[in-house]
Amino acid sequence: MLALDLIQLFICLILVVLGDAQTEVKTVKGIEGQTVTLNTGLTGVQDDVIYWTYGPAGAETIIATLNVGRNISEYNERLHLDAQSGSLTIKSLTINENGIFTIQIIRGKILTQTFNLIVYGRVSILQIYSNQSPPIGRMTCPVECSVENGKELTLSWYNRENKLNQTSNPDTSITLYLPLVVKEEGYVIYRCVADNPVSNQTIRINSTELCPHLPGTIYFNSISSVLFLNIWSIFGPCLIMQNVLLLL
Repeated sequence: MLALDLIQLFICLILVVLGDAQTEVKTVKGIEGQTVTLNTGLTGVQDDVIYWTYGPAGAETIIATLNVGRNISEYNERLHLDAQSGSLTIKSLTINENGIFTIQIIRGKILTQTFNLIVYGRVSILQIYSNQSPPIGRMTCPVECSVENGKELTLSWYNRENKLNQTSNPDTSITLYLPLVVKEEGYVIYRCVADNPVSNQTIRINSTELCPHLPGTIYFNSISSVLFLNIWSIFGPCLIMQNVLLLL
């Protein structure tokens, strides 16, 4: 056991020395609660000594090893190290696992790959609020969309494919609010969209439901009602007579 500890200490010292070397960093994005794989793209490493570490250069923690003879029990349930490729799979991701993961493969020389893992939360459910009883004569209708904020989250209003406005905030502890002013324009479909790089939520609303007091929406509803009454006046008696005959 002491010999293994000395070997690991020696490897850690090597990692510190190599930490200053310029290596390409691959960015990997994951979703909280799901699984992600840090893929090395290699094959045939089953006979090599492999160390996976977590943390920046100089402050790494060894989290998985191959051909070292010692297991890292803290991570066994959620980590899987593929013996053929050296790729590392992480299950049940947490937000706290953002950061630098590095693999060191020792085969006469040391091969290094570095991954920057960014874990995002799922976008929460959107909320819509509108004032359906504004002052009499008001020709506009204020509407507001809100969502719990998150990392790199953007909240936007759309009319068809046209983005009307948007908002974001780096403070992930707050709730984002985005207002929209609906004007007299009849039946219009709006979309409120909240999205981050790996997840999104969308809610669709129409102006006649949100703002029934607007003249344009009242006119649209009136046309719909008149059209229904006209159709009923033509076909309604026939339907009633048909039901009467069926009862006889």
